[in-house]
Formats: sequence, structure tokens, C-alpha cells
Amino acid sequence: MTPNYDYPETRRVRYEDGATFVPVCPTCGRYVKSDPTIQVSSEADLKPGPNATCSKCGRVEMPFEGFYD
Repeated sequence: MTPNYDYPETRRVRYEDGATFVPVCPTCGRYVKSDPTIQVSSEADLKPGPNATCSKCGRVEMPFEGFYD
């Protein structure tokens, strides 16, 4: 997996379909609480929009790294 967003040694959130995110706020850099599921369209594309909650910034969209098995 290629590190992204200057967080090479941090944890990742991976969903059932292999979608992988860095669980940090893109605004303030704090760790966020990820949603238990994400929205995926019928073409296996991610739906844009908030998918986590930051304690400072509220609802945010985690940085997406890609689909991994």
C-alpha cells in the first residue's frame, strides 16, 4: 500500500469492498471516527460526501487511498 497524506505509519480503514481510507480530518489533521459503512454506486464508484466525524470539524470526508484486496 502506498502511503498518502504524510501519514505513512498510521492506521487505515478498509471496508468490505476493499476501499481504503486514512482516518484523519483533511482540515485539521486529527484522527476521526469513521462511519461503519460507506456509500458505493452500482458501478463500484464511491459516492462523494462525508464518511467520518471529526471532534473539532464535525462531518468530514476521509482521504481515499484506493481499493485494495
